[in-house]
Amino acid sequence: MSLRLKFNLVLACVLLVAAAGTGLYVHRFLQKTAIEEVQHNSQLMMHAAMAIRDYTTELVKPHLDVTLAEQFLPQTVPAFAATETLRRLQSRFPGYEYKEAVLNPTNLRDRANEWEERIIKDFRDGRADLKKEVTGEVGEGMHRTLYVARPITIKQPQCLACHSTPAAAPPTMLKIYGDKNGFGWQMNETIGIQVVRVPMFYPLEKARTTFNTVMTALAGSFLLLFAVLNLSLSSLVIEPMARLNRKLEDLATKDFLTDLVNRRKFFERLEAEMADTRIKKSSLSVVMFDIDFFKRINDTFGHDSGDVVLKATALRVRELLRSSDCAARFGGEEFILLLKETPVDAAMAMAEAVRARIAGVPFDSVGHVSASFGVATWNQVEDAHALIKRADTALYVAKSSGRNCVVQAKDAL
Repeated sequence: MSLRLKFNLVLACVLLVAAAGTGLYVHRFLQKTAIEEVQHNSQLMMHAAMAIRDYTTELVKPHLDVTLAEQFLPQTVPAFAATETLRRLQSRFPGYEYKEAVLNPTNLRDRANEWEERIIKDFRDGRADLKKEVTGEVGEGMHRTLYVARPITIKQPQCLACHSTPAAAPPTMLKIYGDKNGFGWQMNETIGIQVVRVPMFYPLEKARTTFNTVMTALAGSFLLLFAVLNLSLSSLVIEPMARLNRKLEDLATKDFLTDLVNRRKFFERLEAEMADTRIKKSSLSVVMFDIDFFKRINDTFGHDSGDVVLKATALRVRELLRSSDCAARFGGEEFILLLKETPVDAAMAMAEAVRARIAGVPFDSVGHVSASFGVATWNQVEDAHALIKRADTALYVAKSSGRNCVVQAKDAL
């Protein structure tokens, strides 16, 4: 495979990933915007309905109640006024609907359907909070709508004047609606819901059209970019230089035997993490350890076996560390761990886990090996060398205390 082909394949993959990522983001953004538009419209309708109800209750109904004995006007009922007013919007805004759905309505057109009954029962049975609105979706395809529902709960005694019993209701109302429906209501009873339905098809269709336009423009831009890069960049330099840079980076920062970072890289990482820890006011600890009687291993089994122990130790340590931690070969058989956002108790626990992992399973051709540990937590005052010095001192205390143990460093003076 030629270098030019390799470069083009890599570039194509990058552009495809970028297109997929951008497409996913744009699609989600447009979908979210469309949903927010529908939610905004539904809230507008609900507030409009509430305003109409309030206006009818406060400014219309009092003036017409005096005629109730001679004539019952449904237009004075707040629910009727809100429903009729918002129904007139449907000629200009198809699919927009407001309804006061009731389990036992006076006006049979307000009877709740199946899914409205479920919502009402949720409010009545306590599955929905009476103080909050309930939102959801109903329908499919072009008929998919978002609904917002509020409970209708009897809070005013005057409501029972028309809905307690037929005998208490105005005769003029019974003449229009009869005495079979809309009675038996009680105080504090949730008898229905105010529900607004707003179509989702049009905003979602607009979002889909916008998405297609954006992705078409993006695809054209990527094709142009692909052509320009092929003409302007040398495929014979980029990939070889990248490989060379990676190799040089590994040689400069990693220990060749254990594949852990080397001492220089560890100090760079420690300085950076100390600065970050100071800003975040968090914790940082270091754990220093070395293999007990390592010289005896080399003398008894040979340096190849000693190298095997070092590599296996590094592997066991890496398996226990988090991705945010750092392990380095500090020199010879000595290792050091950087534990980010780790207080002293957690650092001691980690050191004990590493000690147990090293001592618990025998090494090939060498048998059981132990290690001694010193743990120090940064006091956010001392420099990196002082912190490591305290851990190193604690390590020597562990050595003099019988080895194969973990010792916490004394606090800095």
